[in-house]
Amino acid sequence: MARKLCRAGIVLALLACVYAAPAAAATTYGHDNARTGWYPDQDTLTPQLVTGGTFGKLFDTAIDGQVYAQPLVSNDTLFVATESNNVYGMNPRTGAVRWSRHVGGTPWNAADLSCADLTPSIGVTGTPVIDPSGTGTAYFFAKSYVSGGSGAARWDAHAVDLSTGDERPGFPVQISGTADNNPLTSFNAAHEMQRPGLLLMDGVVYAAFGGHCDRAPFQGWVVGVSTAGQVKAKWVALGGQNGAGAGIWQSGGGIVSDGPGRLFVATGNGGSPPVGTPGTSPPSNLGQSDIRLAVQPDGTLAAADFFAPYDAAKLDGWDADLASGGPIALPAQFGSQAHPKLLLQYGKQGYMYLVDRDDMGGIGMGPNGADKVVARLGNYGGIWSTPAIWPGDGGYMYVPTTSGATETEVFGGSFRTFKFGTTPGGQPTLSPAAESTDTFGFGSGTPVVTSSGTTSGSALVWIVWTGAGNGVGAQLRAYAPVPQNGRPVLLWSAPVGTSSKFAAPGVAGGRIYVGTRDGHVLAFGSPVTPPLTAPSAAFPTTTTGSSSQRTVHLTAAHAVTVTGVSTTPSQFSVQQLAAPVTLAAGQSLDVPVTFTPAAATTYGGTLKVTTASDGDVTVGLSGTGAAAAAQLSVDRQAISFEGTRVGGQVNDAFTISNVGGQSLTINSMTEPQAPFSTPASLDGDSLGPGESVTVEVDYEPKSAGSFAQDITIDTTAGDELVGLSGTAADGPHLDITPLEIDYGDALPGSVVTRSFTLRNSGGTTATIMKSKPPVGGVFVATSQLDETTKLGPGAERTLTVEFRPAAAGAASDAWDITADDDSGPQQVSFRGRGVAPPADSPSQTQAPAQTRVSPPPVAPVLLPAIARDPLAVTLTRLRLDARHRRVSFRLSRAAHVVLRIERLVRCRSAIGRCFDYARAGRAVKVRGRAGSNAVRLPRRRLRAGRYRLSAAPAGARPRAVAFRVRR
Repeated sequence: MARKLCRAGIVLALLACVYAAPAAAATTYGHDNARTGWYPDQDTLTPQLVTGGTFGKLFDTAIDGQVYAQPLVSNDTLFVATESNNVYGMNPRTGAVRWSRHVGGTPWNAADLSCADLTPSIGVTGTPVIDPSGTGTAYFFAKSYVSGGSGAARWDAHAVDLSTGDERPGFPVQISGTADNNPLTSFNAAHEMQRPGLLLMDGVVYAAFGGHCDRAPFQGWVVGVSTAGQVKAKWVALGGQNGAGAGIWQSGGGIVSDGPGRLFVATGNGGSPPVGTPGTSPPSNLGQSDIRLAVQPDGTLAAADFFAPYDAAKLDGWDADLASGGPIALPAQFGSQAHPKLLLQYGKQGYMYLVDRDDMGGIGMGPNGADKVVARLGNYGGIWSTPAIWPGDGGYMYVPTTSGATETEVFGGSFRTFKFGTTPGGQPTLSPAAESTDTFGFGSGTPVVTSSGTTSGSALVWIVWTGAGNGVGAQLRAYAPVPQNGRPVLLWSAPVGTSSKFAAPGVAGGRIYVGTRDGHVLAFGSPVTPPLTAPSAAFPTTTTGSSSQRTVHLTAAHAVTVTGVSTTPSQFSVQQLAAPVTLAAGQSLDVPVTFTPAAATTYGGTLKVTTASDGDVTVGLSGTGAAAAAQLSVDRQAISFEGTRVGGQVNDAFTISNVGGQSLTINSMTEPQAPFSTPASLDGDSLGPGESVTVEVDYEPKSAGSFAQDITIDTTAGDELVGLSGTAADGPHLDITPLEIDYGDALPGSVVTRSFTLRNSGGTTATIMKSKPPVGGVFVATSQLDETTKLGPGAERTLTVEFRPAAAGAASDAWDITADDDSGPQQVSFRGRGVAPPADSPSQTQAPAQTRVSPPPVAPVLLPAIARDPLAVTLTRLRLDARHRRVSFRLSRAAHVVLRIERLVRCRSAIGRCFDYARAGRAVKVRGRAGSNAVRLPRRRLRAGRYRLSAAPAGARPRAVAFRVRR
């Protein structure tokens, strides 16, 4: 019998209250169609249980084929699908195989397209979906050959009985033919890859497709097959004839739905929309986009809305897929009154986007040609994963980031935690809360969260960690949901063998399930009685050719005899025991393990402890190798400056690191041309092992348009490239006419009406940030101007205010208005006089009847633009001469400026982002004039090193420039 999730104490108002299968069921990717990765029904899976010594590996069952699909549980059956086109029904408690079945023909050989993303064969990759209504039917898509073991390929939709594995009537269904929305394009089974998790909605199973290693021609497809076995929809993300691009892969993340008839998918590079296209007018080409698809009355699909980053075309060139991360429909708890339905999208470039699901924003429709989204956050490093959400403890989000890599090489990624919150203006946002110190290699999995509702202290964050893309030595890890001191708290871990890339662990009934690349299904739960317990061992970053050592501390749970120890792979070694060691309950054995990396990558390994009669115990090992030679790493692939007003200025930065064992020299770094600039040249600079330097990039557009450049960094350890992009437009300008209104004389009790007009004479939309009309006095606003009101270019609003004198005498009031334009705060002032009637007026004996006086026509008055703040000061063009004594800068007006030279001290980190900090120097206060200034600093000897000159005008944003002193 289904039970309702809307139980007391669980804040499920943040998701629609729906009926779901019993607690032991997990029927779709990420637990729900929103793809939050949150399993709120795991009451028994507590942190206390996991750390209490009785939680561990329940079973390890060998099966035929690699497991990339998330394991699912329903009808007391653990359902697993593999790349060899085998599906299994297993006992979810013991791992015993109740039935297995080979579906379709021979799995397709990835060598046919020379693609090594997933080898050697491809069968079932996308996570299946199980009917949650209790029919006991599992749906999935499998790739095979039309006949035999070679030749033409085919994709088939399957439906099997969970109790027997038998195919349901009407299945399998082969996918073929032309797209409903583009009859010029046909489904090419050989070039299509079904990676995202399936969606079952309103009796139709939806599957999304992308490409194999971008081998053309491929397109992003969404196909719908009814539960009765009829093809209902075939939609493609590209127009034209058999084009290539816009694949939907999402690192395995599921198709999102937030209600009947609504689907959301994310596409990769190729065929991006033209800039300036509104979201509600989707073009035929929808690469690099989040897309809302609507089910039509005939069952076909149509794009109803979309969002694409303003620089989507540039992202194509950088291979910075928006779709490397799976989208999430965030619970309403994380939205706002204005934007209650948010879509979270995080991709390769490293930016997070909060998109309104009902008004996605199109491309380049925001201020100054920027993104029209609720928020763009980052850059925090790219992802190949779907983030996981924890609504408790105020709300958190978890995701592993990585720089991208080959199967054996990685420059470093980390496990990141973000805290939900709001900006001072009430907009939803995410703030960095924690970052792991150890490296998460390319291919680390998608996290999930388990809890008992939103009860604080009940949650755990689970993720499969791997050192590199080959998945060797992977670990299942459990973290506390709330970080401490900026770091995630690791509570438990265990080796799992060779992991599949980006895979999410399955969750059901208080157990965690992991499918592996080497053909195993593992389950972790309680109770288990391991004879020995030990935490995993993490080694420090170690230069290739050298070694480091850690001691694994084994504790006996009961009397046990240890007969041997061994390690895998060969980069880890352990000295064999001279003789068996017998331990009483509670006694410990220390086992020294040595790490000797052979290459500059991150390794996962296993220490196996053999006992006389209690079986083997395994302990996870991890360590990162650093190159003996210099090795270059740059933390940003691309920097996007979004939209900026002409004449505005924004900045960002990237970090160049030497993660090798020898010094490197920066031979040259491209000096970007206007509107981009960098404050100082790094040509000839050296970086020692573990050293980093942060490069500031300024963006100061002087004209409207779109701009893109590349910075090439040429070093003795190789080259790297950082892409730059930005847009600019003439900003909004709010004219208010008139700014002063005189109502003249009016009898007490009469009403006089006057009006004024707001007009946006700028080039982009103006948003009203502050509107404080007169209320409760003799002046009363009868028109409404809400804060957040938007005025497009050329748009006008006429507002009226009535003067209602109650007695004789002068009166005044004002309406304060501020927009996000260059006018700054403005004020419309009102004045009028109440005058007594003549002595012989009947009003001396009775109050006059109210009369409404029509105002004389007011001719519009054009006033010059008012500066945002007449007293504000800006400082530009800060420069320092070679002898570090003569400083030049420009001021918008005369002001005092504080100059300070600070010594920059580098932090040392072989992996990951590294930040400088400054040792404060002596300040010099000077009086600057409007325009150009040149100041000679007091003579001071600076020792060799890196420094920063900062200039801080009173009441304005400081500027800084970095320089180096050599002796």
